[in-house]
Amino acid sequence: MARVDVKVVLLGQQSVGKSCLVDRYINNAFEAKQKNTIGAAFAAKKVKVSSGRVVSLGVWDTAGAERFESLSRMYYNGARAAVVCFDPADRLSFEKAMFWVRELRDTQPECRVYLAMTKCDLLEDPPALGPADALVAAPGSDDSAGAESAASKQSASSTSLASHSGLRREVSDEDVASFAKSVALPRYGPAKVFPTSARHGRGVAALFQEIGEDLSAGLSAEEPRPPEGNMPSALN
Repeated sequence: MARVDVKVVLLGQQSVGKSCLVDRYINNAFEAKQKNTIGAAFAAKKVKVSSGRVVSLGVWDTAGAERFESLSRMYYNGARAAVVCFDPADRLSFEKAMFWVRELRDTQPECRVYLAMTKCDLLEDPPALGPADALVAAPGSDDSAGAESAASKQSASSTSLASHSGLRREVSDEDVASFAKSVALPRYGPAKVFPTSARHGRGVAALFQEIGEDLSAGLSAEEPRPPEGNMPSALN
């Protein structure tokens, strides 16, 4: 049973790459073929924020298939952050992302939304993703041993996006910017957008680090959240 400070839920269409993002972030691994998530899968990881505080993120990877939509709603109850995923080469996944935000707002109106553009390495003209993520574990976390070795391996395999297959974008930067503004919360402004590549390890750690930074400030006057429990690690 993991103690969780911040509950994070991933939402999006089936096969959009939610589980690959989680697998890259939690395990520093990538498997192109993932088993479909049934219900949700849970994982937790500690992140050290700029204030020096170590925050435990509880990450719920929800099922994207329509037949599991009612179950997914159960898992984002109480979430403080939602990572809404879409593939910029798949317009339907973008429309589904908008659907999930509407669903989220009905029950969790104050939940902060972060937009993750997935599979950016496959685009004909991939966006700038920055250097490879440095996934170094927070002090005291269970995976601190060997994290440096894992990070160096990831860096070595992530120096280029030259292997992209040249898919054309169906979602423009203007579409994304408009979407980000539409889900703005008065206190925080538009949703933050993160182009990512789970395959190459780009933008993934930055996404979750930003969530930890943004939400850690509100924890100072609160008790830690109770354990979220464990779920099978069947990642979608």
